[in-house]
Amino acid sequence: MRITQIGNTGITCSVLGFGCSALLGRSGRRASLRALGAAWDAGITLYDTARSYGYGESEALLGEFLAGRRDRAIISTKFGIVSVRPPLWKRLAKPAARALISIAPSIRAVVRKQAGRQFVEGQFSIGVLQESIHLSLRKLRTDYVDFLFLHAAPASVLEQDDLLEAMEKLVESGKVRAAGISGEPEVIGAALERKPRPLRVLQFPCNIFDFSAPELIAASPNADGMGTMANHPFGGVTRVRQCREILAGIAAAPGVDAVLREKLGSVDDGILADVMLNLILSHSSINAVVPAMMQLDHMARNVAAISESRFTPDEIAILRSRVFEAQS
Repeated sequence: MRITQIGNTGITCSVLGFGCSALLGRSGRRASLRALGAAWDAGITLYDTARSYGYGESEALLGEFLAGRRDRAIISTKFGIVSVRPPLWKRLAKPAARALISIAPSIRAVVRKQAGRQFVEGQFSIGVLQESIHLSLRKLRTDYVDFLFLHAAPASVLEQDDLLEAMEKLVESGKVRAAGISGEPEVIGAALERKPRPLRVLQFPCNIFDFSAPELIAASPNADGMGTMANHPFGGVTRVRQCREILAGIAAAPGVDAVLREKLGSVDDGILADVMLNLILSHSSINAVVPAMMQLDHMARNVAAISESRFTPDEIAILRSRVFEAQS
């Protein structure tokens, strides 16, 4: 597994991170622990969670898993979305809902909508920050986290000087090694323009449908030394088919080198992962990519894409150009 440094934070980790959003959410305890174990065995050291993931319990499972491994792991967590603990009957119904989705994936959106009602976003106060980091540290079974992000933050949070000062004090106390903001590209742009202390790391969605955040970072004079993490590298479950269709179209296009066309082949899942992840990581402004990968075969393909890509840097550059042409 390739190792990277996140900006000038001095923190090093695997370039492929493990997104923990599905731990004890879409995936049950057994499947979650199995996926965590496979990620660790593959050399993944970056684990990205949040106070709200798994209805507030993802961090606890991650902390349980990392017991005895903490000194070799890099933990990223977030605050600002508060999880409302569901009533007992809903908690008991979660396994049945997971099973139903596996049989009928089309109902995923309905279940996600219902689950979304159990979260309150935009909770960026000093009180929420202090309570959140206290709970995160306790559930993660650690006395510090490597990264603490403002979660799905609006640009207005950058004007909350008191909150940012409180985050800086957490860094000074050693409870947080580096603070950051997680948000949409326009929020990343605002953060780069203002560059408020103590924010030193940016996390944002990045895929072939939206490459605006890394382009903003590459063009900003304030980005020097900022750490970067990309998420949603496939654009979400519903856009995987579109990714595959775009690559298939490139493979069939005139003027494509015969060797590259052969490598693209039928655009199976392994090729899809190889292209999507390496398109992102080949961008000079991105340090790490953090997909959610609970299925072991998905994880194996992602790890192989990072460790032994079938595409050369020149081929990735050609594919990047062709992808953007197809999108324009």
